[in-house]
Amino acid sequence: MDFGVIIDVETTGLSPTSDKIIEIGLLEFQVGESGKPHLLRTYGALQDPGTELSADIIRITGLSDAMLAGQQINWAIVQEMLARASVVVAHNADFDRSFIDRVPELAGLNLHWACSMRHIDWRSKHFNTLALNHLAADHGFVNPFAHRAVFDCATTFRLIGDHLHELVARSHEREYLVQAVGSPFETKDILRQRGYRWDTDQRVWSRILAESALPEERQFLQEQVYRGRGAAIERQLSASL
Repeated sequence: MDFGVIIDVETTGLSPTSDKIIEIGLLEFQVGESGKPHLLRTYGALQDPGTELSADIIRITGLSDAMLAGQQINWAIVQEMLARASVVVAHNADFDRSFIDRVPELAGLNLHWACSMRHIDWRSKHFNTLALNHLAADHGFVNPFAHRAVFDCATTFRLIGDHLHELVARSHEREYLVQAVGSPFETKDILRQRGYRWDTDQRVWSRILAESALPEERQFLQEQVYRGRGAAIERQLSASL
């Protein structure tokens, strides 16, 4: 690969259909002969959503209505940076992509996404908590402004430096959405610890896995969750997330 971009968005909420982007951060990097990425440039901007922020979003991001008033992202810069990237990296990329895919100014871009949360096998490296800032702390450093877009990009950049080859290689694997339909209520903590997330719309625990991980996951679900009284649904996803 030549150029890559790390991206992060902060939003008014979790729904890409009803919530809006309020901040974006991008960090462009290049990979040299050493195989290690080095920073080229960054871009960050705020966006006025036209609505008041909730108390939760103000608390999480530190942003305020006054800070966002009249602010606008320059989507031409974002488009230019993304257009030349061989890979677009985000931590929990499904979330960021769900918003980026709905930006009219970015329509038509053929992006290949990689997720630094799931395309690096952190658990095999003895990191069990996959949240960005927890991973940073476990690596011995602190993100000084958590949930601010450019700082989250910089934190991600520092984390992936030694694992870039694995990240990109695994991002090309065939992936499946595993939904633990009908899982007993008392297994929710087991599923959460395993990396499943609760889908509030479909009301099901789910996670995304590489095809090679499915046999082990089926065994886990049968032994720890269903115990012969059901089975998860597996749905193949597109090649790029």
